[in-house]
Amino acid sequence: MVDAVGERVEVYVDGGVMSGADVVAAVASGARAALVGRAYLYGLMAGGERGVQRAADILTTEITGTLGLLGVPAVRDLRRDHVRMRTA
Repeated sequence: MVDAVGERVEVYVDGGVMSGADVVAAVASGARAALVGRAYLYGLMAGGERGVQRAADILTTEITGTLGLLGVPAVRDLRRDHVRMRTA
């Protein structure tokens, strides 16, 4: 999708984002950001404001860990060669 639209529009991934690794994959694939509403809602249902903060902390830890495994110092340094698309 990002290749099809180029720089004409910003691409955001919404749906199916279950972990920090999903966020990293989306951004490395060219998305401007990945929306994490499901994690937010699960955290809210489980623990209110503290649950939302815990969900955000978990995602942050997962993103940081995934970047470390890729050898990438920051999200801004992600490139498409950091991700491979699986075919069915």
